[in-house]
Amino acid sequence: MHSETPGLTETLFRLINNDLKHFKLCCALVLIPTIAVFILVMWVIKPTYAAKAVVTPPPDNSSMGALSGLLDGELSSYASMLGLGSASVDADAIWTIFDSKELQDMVIDHFDLAKHYEFDGKFRADLLKKFRKNFKLSLTDENMLEVTIEDEDYRIASQMATFMLEKADSMFNAFKTKQAAQSREYFDNRIAECLKGLDSLQEDFVKFQVDNNFYEPEVQMEATIKYLTSLQTERQGVSVEMNYEGQMHGTESKRYNELSKRYNSLNVAINQTLNGKQQSLGLITLKKSPELGAEYMRKEQELKVQVAMYKLLRQQSEQMQLEEAKKLTNLHVLEAPWPNDKKVSPLRGVSLIFTVFVSTLLATILCNFIELVKSQKGTGSALEKEWLTFVGFFRRNRAG
Repeated sequence: MHSETPGLTETLFRLINNDLKHFKLCCALVLIPTIAVFILVMWVIKPTYAAKAVVTPPPDNSSMGALSGLLDGELSSYASMLGLGSASVDADAIWTIFDSKELQDMVIDHFDLAKHYEFDGKFRADLLKKFRKNFKLSLTDENMLEVTIEDEDYRIASQMATFMLEKADSMFNAFKTKQAAQSREYFDNRIAECLKGLDSLQEDFVKFQVDNNFYEPEVQMEATIKYLTSLQTERQGVSVEMNYEGQMHGTESKRYNELSKRYNSLNVAINQTLNGKQQSLGLITLKKSPELGAEYMRKEQELKVQVAMYKLLRQQSEQMQLEEAKKLTNLHVLEAPWPNDKKVSPLRGVSLIFTVFVSTLLATILCNFIELVKSQKGTGSALEKEWLTFVGFFRRNRAG
């Protein structure tokens, strides 16, 4: 005979009916754990409270924005060579300070947590571990730092959070002051070396200018070309007049002799200019001008780089002096800790609902298993055989 598969409704009623057949057992399995949990969460387990504080990470005190106005054009790229434009590590330092044993030991000693926690252990590390279970450091979705301390006394939890904020800010100030002092010493040493190099480059550059009468390449080149152009134009004009005078009055005339002398003087002036004999007038030799110009640009560029480096180091040294003397608050509290008397644990309602749900599930499983075993009694089924074997094992052990 083909048996129909029971539907969902039929299965549900069967489960309920099996529970009702063993109503007392079911009630006992549900009520006893629920009452026990209720007593625990109401009178035995001490409630825990949480104090939270949200602070902004330290601002980036990089002075690269101010330095950009001190550097010329393409020289601004040299600023990155010192690594001054990299991301600040102050936030990591704050995180390390909050998570440090030094700060947490201050909290333990200040609030006498060994007595407050009723700690009876022998090792300081165990007390520190117990405090760290109640301490949490995290980042919010807005990348703000959140400090959370849990305790059985919400007032002490708030006081501990406030104490940690004050001490962390003080420790961070000490860290930044020491860091700034070390950086300032480094920058001062680099400034002294930079000034020596700058003086040497300036002396070499000035000597090059004096030795070669090469001061402003563009201006001197333009003046030399204009001067040569004017001489060439004048010489061509004199040549035309000489040809005309020679044809009209011959080459022995007084006018022709004057034009000839003038023509020769113009040739001498042109040759002297081309050969670099007019450098005292600020004119340059065209043949040597490319070589001199390249050398001039190289020396000038080296000098500019050194000047830019000096400005950068000097600015950073001043910045470090200000940082060293600064005693301002670095951790700006967005949400200050306050005595929040709302419990975070135990959650009474959740605990009771969970206990009732689990107890009911276990009671239903047990009651339905009992009915299943009864329904298989005398049928000779495999389940009955396995059950009898299971029960017989315990009977033999008890008899033995």
